[in-house]
Amino acid sequence: FAEIGDYIDQPVRVYSSGMQVRLAFSVATCVRPDILIVDEALSVGDAYFQHKSFDRIRKFRDAGTTLLFVSHSPGAVKTLCNRAILLDGGILIKDDAPDVVLDYYNAMIAKQQENQKILQEEAECGKKTRSGNGRAVITSVELLSFGKPVRAIQTGENAVIRVHIKTNDTLNELTVGILIRDRLGNDVFGTNTFLHGLELKNIEANRQGFVDFGFPQLMLGQGSYSVSAALHTQDTHVIANYDWWDRALVFQCIPNSGPRFAGVCNLPAQISCELQ
Repeated sequence: FAEIGDYIDQPVRVYSSGMQVRLAFSVATCVRPDILIVDEALSVGDAYFQHKSFDRIRKFRDAGTTLLFVSHSPGAVKTLCNRAILLDGGILIKDDAPDVVLDYYNAMIAKQQENQKILQEEAECGKKTRSGNGRAVITSVELLSFGKPVRAIQTGENAVIRVHIKTNDTLNELTVGILIRDRLGNDVFGTNTFLHGLELKNIEANRQGFVDFGFPQLMLGQGSYSVSAALHTQDTHVIANYDWWDRALVFQCIPNSGPRFAGVCNLPAQISCELQ
């Protein structure tokens, strides 16, 4: 079954890694086991050997063998398995039907790729546009998802925009605000502590802290967004602008597994149909 020719009579130490795995798989499956564990073994070998091996596994599965199949190949998991488990750093992330788990896996990969790309771009482009008198300053702006800093997030995922601040002077009052814009610079959503009735008054100099803007479900459409942050008084920065930081944070929103939609926000629509 391994088809390694005359090498079958040679010491295993002279085999390539692919030849070793071919022989190991052949020996392990020469009789039908009650439980078969395959850990990426079929990623080696030529296409013909992989086809032949998958065919043998299917026959074992159909005959009642319990199959534990470890792989990074979505197609193989969908083909061979009726249940899938997604692990990340040894932690169970998802346990469901293969289609459901693989959709979640693909979303995770896309999110990680966008996250790394944006971090790299931030490192290359440096500081963004800022203005203000400096009586209070924004030290950093973070996007958090389930408590962890990210640069990519799924539509509808829990999110927190955290604005870190420091006062350089004693302030009678302080308003902290954010503004989310799309990639074209259009305003998508903005708010601040004053509009929400959160009074920050009589703040001493050299104080540090942060203000969180929480979104249980960030219902933004797919695309790139920026966050501008501001420190001022009253409802707008026109009155007394301490610090205005344009594009303090850039992040990517990627689709979730729900229905696709167009635009910059996902409104909870309910669709019904009646035909006469």
